[in-house]
Amino acid sequence: MSLTDSRILPNLYDGLATRPLLSPSFIFPRRSAFPSHPGFLITPVINDNPNQTNGSHVYRPHTGKFTAKNSVAIPSGPPSTLLDLPVGSLQPAQLPPPTKNVAADWYAPLPLTIPDLDSLTRERKGKMPALSHLLSVGCGRGLSITADENFIYAGCQSKDNEIAVFSRSSLQPMYRLMGHEGSVLALLFIEDKKWLVSASSAGDVRIWSTKTLELIYIIHPCDDTAGDIYSLAWDQREGGTLYFGSQSASIEWVNFAGPGPVRRRQISAAAASTVEVVPLSQNGVDPVSARPGPSQRTGRYKPHRFFDNPPEGGSSTGSGTNSPRSPNVGATPISSRKEFFTSADLDKLSLNERAEHSATELAIGAESRIAFAHYGYIYALQMIARPKGRKWLVSGSGDSDVKIWECEAGGGLNLIREFNSLPGGVLSFAVRDFLLYAGLQAGEIVVWDLETGACIRTIEAHDADVLSMSVLGGDVYTAAADGRILRVNDEFDCTAVWQAHSGTVMNSVIVKGEKQGGWEMMTTGSDSFVKIWNIDLPKSSGHDSELDVEGEGDVMLYALSKLVAVPTVSDEAHRESCRQGAHLLKKILSQLGASSEVLSGEQGKNPLVLATFTGRDIGKPRKRLLFYGHYDVQPADEDQWETNPWELSGRNGYLYGRGVTDNKGPILAVACAAASLRQRRELDVDLVMIIEGEEEAGSRGFASTVRKHKSDIGHIDAVLLSNSTWIDEADPCVVFGMRGVVYANLSISSKDEDLHNGVDGGATTEPMYDMIRVLGGLSDEEGVKVPGFYDTVRPPTDEELSLLRDVSSASGRSLEELVRVWRQPSFSIANINSSGSGNKTVIPKKVKADISMRIVPDQQLEEIVKTLKDYCKQLFDGLGSPNAFQIEVTHSASWWLTSLDSPYFKALESSVQDVWGVRPLKIREGGTVPTVFWLEKEFGAPCVHLPLGQSSDAGHLANERMRLLNLRNGKRVLESYLTRLASI
Repeated sequence: MSLTDSRILPNLYDGLATRPLLSPSFIFPRRSAFPSHPGFLITPVINDNPNQTNGSHVYRPHTGKFTAKNSVAIPSGPPSTLLDLPVGSLQPAQLPPPTKNVAADWYAPLPLTIPDLDSLTRERKGKMPALSHLLSVGCGRGLSITADENFIYAGCQSKDNEIAVFSRSSLQPMYRLMGHEGSVLALLFIEDKKWLVSASSAGDVRIWSTKTLELIYIIHPCDDTAGDIYSLAWDQREGGTLYFGSQSASIEWVNFAGPGPVRRRQISAAAASTVEVVPLSQNGVDPVSARPGPSQRTGRYKPHRFFDNPPEGGSSTGSGTNSPRSPNVGATPISSRKEFFTSADLDKLSLNERAEHSATELAIGAESRIAFAHYGYIYALQMIARPKGRKWLVSGSGDSDVKIWECEAGGGLNLIREFNSLPGGVLSFAVRDFLLYAGLQAGEIVVWDLETGACIRTIEAHDADVLSMSVLGGDVYTAAADGRILRVNDEFDCTAVWQAHSGTVMNSVIVKGEKQGGWEMMTTGSDSFVKIWNIDLPKSSGHDSELDVEGEGDVMLYALSKLVAVPTVSDEAHRESCRQGAHLLKKILSQLGASSEVLSGEQGKNPLVLATFTGRDIGKPRKRLLFYGHYDVQPADEDQWETNPWELSGRNGYLYGRGVTDNKGPILAVACAAASLRQRRELDVDLVMIIEGEEEAGSRGFASTVRKHKSDIGHIDAVLLSNSTWIDEADPCVVFGMRGVVYANLSISSKDEDLHNGVDGGATTEPMYDMIRVLGGLSDEEGVKVPGFYDTVRPPTDEELSLLRDVSSASGRSLEELVRVWRQPSFSIANINSSGSGNKTVIPKKVKADISMRIVPDQQLEEIVKTLKDYCKQLFDGLGSPNAFQIEVTHSASWWLTSLDSPYFKALESSVQDVWGVRPLKIREGGTVPTVFWLEKEFGAPCVHLPLGQSSDAGHLANERMRLLNLRNGKRVLESYLTRLASI
């Protein structure tokens, strides 16, 4: 992004520390106080125009819109055309009635009118949050807020730029933490350290003990050139690393594991802090509100350089000492301290008396900074936990970009992803499950899937900057400069909207309430109030705990019903459904006890799911089994189904639904088998599951994605798949071989347009004739005529023929038929289509044909493909036609054949016999699973194939089904197999 880009917001909120504050007695006029104007609401916003006088207010039209849209472009009108949405049914959710008492407006939400809009974000009325208490920060205004179990901390812009501390139990003001020379722009509570971190417009970061309210650290950015510090984030690894983003467009950090590269210096008296006890009168009124108004001191105060002229004699009359402590806080004994200072204690302490608990002053080195991480002020940082203990830091800036960084343990960032050119500066973040919400300037909220990087939703929620967002379960609460807060559920529906503050809502935080099971949202705003709202945990949350699967198949069937309900068809029309299906599967596997994540596939392709069930410690390296499956399904023509294909239904011992046998049922049978063993403390192997979403479309992007994450998958001893059915209804089977495949498209076209055969018939060389002659030359009644096609076909052995006779006897299919479809190659013409309208009088100018060839051991895939191309071109050239010919191989996969003597194959045979009581039939298949041969080769591990369904399951047809007995016994077979693997 260019530095001259007009979207950069260098002056956004610059006036926070300089503009005169409104008196709490001033109420913004109602709509009725101004001339009537349709859809116009007077809304105070911060003056971003430096040419306007401080204190002036900008008024902008208020449309009240709350809409959401998918990230797919709307194909109507030219790109520059703005769409006027028709009137729809969206209404504000449960807005309270207007209040008659003006003074009461500080305590009650204001009424809003939202025009009806046709929106993808629906209004779902829910329980409105209740305002339980209101706290005053005096004549200043609250810019930041956080809380712990004891206190509420509000960072202020005021005369003293204090941090106001309120008691959680009494809700009375208790203390004022003093020392910042600029407005307190950000607060962060660190639970594991019991630290309160504050950042200010004076360019410093301070760390306070929440036990004693003592100042522990003062941290200065590199070269003291950061300007305002807007955002904070914490990585608890390696002693803890604090990151902060600033006006200088830099991200800096400090690690607290040891001295490190940070320059330490003694704290000066000028920079010292104080804790001021707030005296309370008998009626509980905060006397701070009676103090004079805030000074007009600029927020661009630049801290002086400490100890440029240290006091003579080596000591200071301030709160510092000549021997600052190490950043390793744990090295300081605290046994002599009280667990907490009472009000009386703090009231008696003077600055010098507190010097025995001296703070340490730190300066960030250049090696702990990414200069110009963005091209604008860094307003938002968000730390995100990743699988295997990794951390991501998300940064948002006024340059309208979002960047995702991989955090190094102990400090350090590596850029891994960017989201560019958003419609406004990025001011706030929230993370819900696998989704990242970014609140933007002017009111939009953009939502991305963190696993795939896909932008899945844009929500037009507010008419002003979205300054804060908070998450509780599946709900996201968004707060903005329009004073409103909206609640959006996990389906992106608006379930509540209310006017929370008369001015700007500057910040919000959600914490557990004082009452058992309750939750509170605390907000602070430019109206000088902190408000506490009682909110409820959504009923849909709390599903991430591990499930008990020992109740036979109930959990397995419930999970299958959820998975079948998502139409994960691997085509362009169902990309969003596949994305949702992948995340649902990831959540199911997590609840079953696996460590799971969603992997983004290639651009425009469906994501994959990677999950690992880790076995118990057996005193030696565990075997690692890789299970391959796919969650995508074939389309379902609902008119041909007796029941809804996207709803699991049971009839006469069978389960019906698209994907139930191919391949969602087998996936869950494998997962539940591992979960059962794990819960019984009997899982002695590691089961790695890699589930793709493009198998029905040729496994596009599968190989590249697996290779990219091969280190995460780790070493593999054997590969298992379950992606086919028995040869009949009664005999359990194991598969030991499958044919390979080559798909090709032939195209013949003329220079002419489509012609009329009554006018031009007989006077032109027709592409259709050429195509028929080429196809006729590829095969006849004796077989495929491609030169050398049969030369390398492996001859049958006596053992193989004996197995085929057993299958023939059990299934009733002839031995000759089994040989043809299982161990002989074949050629098929799938379709022929033309450019003509299909009218019998038209000579089409272009004809296409799709052909397929099945190959067997020991035919070489590359040689077959090359010979096919050469022979087709030779046939066409022999016609002497003036038309043009092309051949394109669209997909190919090699054959697969496993060793019948493999211990992994023998273990599978024995496991089937354990459950079904008979030895399984050893079968081959004429079809192809493209990934089997590739996985076997890529991981250097033998593959075994266990079909679970029956021959009548109709995997790609209407009324797809799976016998309930097969599903439950399949789970038992897999439990037995996982147990046997440990002893191989």
